Amino acid sequence: MKNAINYYYDLFPNDIHQKKSSYNFNYNSHDYTLLLYKEDISTLKAIYDFHIFLLNNNVFIHQIILNKMGQILTNINNESYILLKVNSGLPNKTINLNDVWNFSNSSINLYTQKRKYNYFEVLKRENLFTLWSNKNDHLEYQISQLEKKYPLIKESFNYYIGLGETAIQLISKVPTNAFQTVIAHKRINSKSTLFDLYNPLNLIIDSRARDVSEYFKSKFFYQDKTVVEQQIFSFFINSYFTATEFIIFFARMMYPTYYFDIYEKIISGIMPEKEIKKITSQARDYEKLLRNIYKYYKSFLQIEIIEWLEN
Repeated sequence: MKNAINYYYDLFPNDIHQKKSSYNFNYNSHDYTLLLYKEDISTLKAIYDFHIFLLNNNVFIHQIILNKMGQILTNINNESYILLKVNSGLPNKTINLNDVWNFSNSSINLYTQKRKYNYFEVLKRENLFTLWSNKNDHLEYQISQLEKKYPLIKESFNYYIGLGETAIQLISKVPTNAFQTVIAHKRINSKSTLFDLYNPLNLIIDSRARDVSEYFKSKFFYQDKTVVEQQIFSFFINSYFTATEFIIFFARMMYPTYYFDIYEKIISGIMPEKEIKKITSQARDYEKLLRNIYKYYKSFLQIEIIEWLEN
C-alpha cells in the first residue's frame, strides 16, 4: 500500500497502519486515512463539490484528496479507495449527543444558498413516506421467500414491520417541505467517533431529527437503555424542535432501522441469525419508551391517535 500511496498521491509516509479496510498515516504533520469505498459512485461528484462548499464555509470536515490524475477514486488491487486529509483539530473520541446536535445546528445558516447548487438536491434524502413504504414492501416480499431458512426472523418480523407501518402512518402527515434541512449522516450512532461525524463521505441532507434519533436508538440497544428516556426528555426541553420536527423524531424512533440493519446482515451472511435476539429481547422495554414519548407528546402536541400506544 505504501507504494500505491507514493505513486498516486505523491505522499511518502514512513509508517502506514491498517485498521480493517482503512489505512492511516501521518505525513508532514498531517494525518491521512485511505478508505475503501464500496458505495454508489454516481453521487461522488456531488459529495466532492458539497464538501468543498462546506470547507469554504468553515465547516471543518475532512478533506477529500484527489489523486495525481485529478480523480476522487483510486483503484488499488482492484478495489476503490478515497484518501482523506483528517481534520487535525479533532480528538480521537466517541461522540456524545452534544457533538451530534451541534454538528446539525452548525449547518442551518448554510441553506440560504441551497437553491444555487445542484449538489444539495443530489444529496437530499428522498421523501420518507416513499422510502419507508418501498422498504417495507421489499422486505415483506423478501422474507416470504426466506422464512423457512430464518425461523427466528420469521418469528419477529411481523412485529417490526408493524412498527414500520406506524412510522409510515406518522410521516404521511408531514408535508415534504414543512421542515428545515441540515447536514446529516447516512448513519451515525452512539459508538461513532468524531472521525465518523466529520467524514464527508457519510454526509447527506435531511432533517435535524435524523441523527439524534439514530443516536438514541443505538444507545438504547447497544449501550445503556436505562438513561435514554431521561436524556430524550432533557433533549426535548433544550432542542427547540418545531412541532413538525417532533413528529419526524417520533416517526424515526418508531421505524426499526436497528432491526432491519441486523436482518440485512444476517441474510447477507455477515452475521449469524441468533444476533437478532439482541434486538428482539429488548422489544418490550423499547415499546415502553415509545409509549412514554407518545404520552409526553400528547401533553403539548396534536398527534394522531396510535391505538396500541394508548393502553
